[in-house]
Amino acid sequence: MAQIDKNTVAADNQLEESKRISFEEDGNGIRVLFVGNSITRHAPKESIGWLYDWGMAASEKENDYVHVAKKEILNITPNAAFCVCQAADWEKNYRNGENELEQFVKARDFNADIIVMRLLENCEQKEFDAEIFEEEYGKLINFFNKKQTAKVIISSSFWKRVGDDTLESIAQRNNMDFVYLGDLGEDANMRADGLFEHEGVAAHPGDVGMYTIAMRLFEKIKKYL
Repeated sequence: MAQIDKNTVAADNQLEESKRISFEEDGNGIRVLFVGNSITRHAPKESIGWLYDWGMAASEKENDYVHVAKKEILNITPNAAFCVCQAADWEKNYRNGENELEQFVKARDFNADIIVMRLLENCEQKEFDAEIFEEEYGKLINFFNKKQTAKVIISSSFWKRVGDDTLESIAQRNNMDFVYLGDLGEDANMRADGLFEHEGVAAHPGDVGMYTIAMRLFEKIKKYL
């Protein structure tokens, strides 16, 4: 079984709509937007043994990739501001992604200087349509980057999967940074294996995986700080 197939955490209802956009720090400096899915933030869901409200499956909030990266950014620019956007619904409905944009208005109006795109894991695998995905993903980026001045960093899936090459092509054609993560999901040391009873939760990045994701992203982020 491919590691991506072990991600049995449903894309539905990962976070209630009122909480999908959140803000941290109130600095007047560089503004960083993280756009992602359960790896970015997942609300408690007792039925699968996930009892926390941060990036699945970090041991605590400070150890998920957003907050590890945030700490590194603040070490360089202490007055930075952050927005976190949970967009699993967009992944699930990417074929009609334009219909999902309205829920992200607050993230758009954050006017980020740096946009980190961490999406793909919840998109359909067997029937993945690269052409439609590329078109809708471009609309999503343009929605967040309304002034067209933000630096955009795109990552692959944590698990190797169909669509990684599409994301890399999008980045190359648009002069955006690309970060490959697919090797991490193949490494048990990067997952939370054995730490959660639910296989789908345990397949997510543990603390080491989260740290590695954060540092790979930060290698690109720091160029723009």
